[in-house]
Formats: sequence, structure tokens, C-alpha cells
Amino acid sequence: MAHQVLSEDYCSLEKFLRNDLPFSASAHYLVKQLRKWSLTKRMVWVDRWSDYSVVVVSDDQHKTADSQRVYCFCRDTKSTLVLDAVLQHVTKLLSSTLFLFGLRSEVLDQLISHRSSAYRVSTDGVIMNMQLENISQIPIPNRLTVTNLKQKHVETVVQEWPYSGIFSDCKEWVSDMIKQNPSVCIENEQRDPVAWILQQDYGCIGMLHVIPEYRRAKLGSAVTMLLMEKLLKEEDYLYSAVNLDNKPSLAFHERNNFEYVSDFSVGFVVYPYEDGLQK
Repeated sequence: MAHQVLSEDYCSLEKFLRNDLPFSASAHYLVKQLRKWSLTKRMVWVDRWSDYSVVVVSDDQHKTADSQRVYCFCRDTKSTLVLDAVLQHVTKLLSSTLFLFGLRSEVLDQLISHRSSAYRVSTDGVIMNMQLENISQIPIPNRLTVTNLKQKHVETVVQEWPYSGIFSDCKEWVSDMIKQNPSVCIENEQRDPVAWILQQDYGCIGMLHVIPEYRRAKLGSAVTMLLMEKLLKEEDYLYSAVNLDNKPSLAFHERNNFEYVSDFSVGFVVYPYEDGLQK
């Protein structure tokens, strides 16, 4: 019940997924990168072509002994059983537990109810969108330098990201995102990073961090707006996923004119391989 999408169909699938925005945000971003050959080592499945209701994109670049990341779109809760069938196909094909992202919370609720071995690893996050007219310039003190994240920053980014413990390959994952994706970093006079943000490999902006002694200088807002300006020419949808328990981050996004996307929250879910073969 799963159909693998070949590279010659990526252009069509990208157009279809654009019509499903915002709920297809992660899948749409990844298929667009695959169509542009900006990404490789990914596979794409749908329940049927081209009248799909489910899209699953596997990340074959960042595989661990424990799991493999997949990014999903499911059109509605009525398609949850179809989603489960596609995931069953993928987990058998990859012989791996799947780590799911991109599905709406109500779809996840039904998936976990149906497939009891699947489970959330954190509180769900709300999707917040940045509109073009809300992007603004934030002044940066002259003694600071705007640059990009570099490989020398990987350890610092991983250490400061509160969710790094969820991913056993977090260092390698962050290293590849810094190589491949747009980022903004502000350094002090000693060339130490004091604020940074990047676009994650499924299109979401994140991993924002400001060193405590610099937090009154609006550097978090500055790097966020600078990254948004970078992404404007390329992206159809600028968004962030904010954990519902992270009240400071929610307040930050509200202050910076991000808008809540109605009926769109997402979660990270583990979909086990061995236990997932049976209900």
C-alpha cells in the first residue's frame, strides 16, 4: 500500500504539497530540496500516486543503530490507518524504528491509539508562521559581528540545545545542517558565538540560543530576522515549531510577530520496528 516516488515525479509532488500547506510544511520543504538536488539520500513514499493522502520522507543520511528519521504528511485523521500501513511498509523496508515528525497532533493521537507501541518523546509543539510584512531589521551593536554558523560551533550548538539528548547522532546531524542549511551567528570581539539560529533539515527554523549575558540586547530577535531575510527568496513557508512547555520561547515568538497557525501542532513520535510489526 506504499508507492515510492521517483525523482522524475518530485516536481509534480512539490506542486501538490504546496497546495497542502501549511500542514505539509516539512514534507514540502524536503521534496523541494530533493527536486533541486540540494538534498540526497532521501526516499519518498505515498499511499498512491498521484492522488495521495499520505507522504513519508525518510532520511537515509542520518541513520543510527536505534532509529531513522522520517518526515510525514497525512491529509486528515480519516487517513490515519493508511498512514500506519505506509509506515509499516517503510519500517520493514528499512529494518529500523522510525522517528516521526511533521504530523498534526490529532493524527498522532489516532496513530498511537491504533499502534500502541508508538509513543511521543516530548510535549507537542505549536507551529508559528512568519509573514513577510512582519520581518523587520533589529540594530546590532558595532562591537559584534554577523556571520554564519561554522563547524567550529557544532559542539556549542549541541551543548546549548535542550533537546539534544533525544538524538543519539545529534552532533553529526547538527554538523550536516550547518554545512547545508542557512544560518546566522553573531560573534563578540573575541570571535566567540553569542547568538545563533539555523534552518533545520526539514525547513523549520530553530536551535535559537543567546548566551545569558547578551540576552538584553535583542540578539535573539536580530538573528531570527536576519535568517528570515535569507530565506525569503527560497521558501514558500517560514515557520517555527515551539514546544508548548517552553513558555519563554512562545513569548519570544509572539513578541516578534510570529502568528499561531490554527489547528496545527506537531510532535516527535517513536514508531518501533519490532513491536510495530503487530498491533
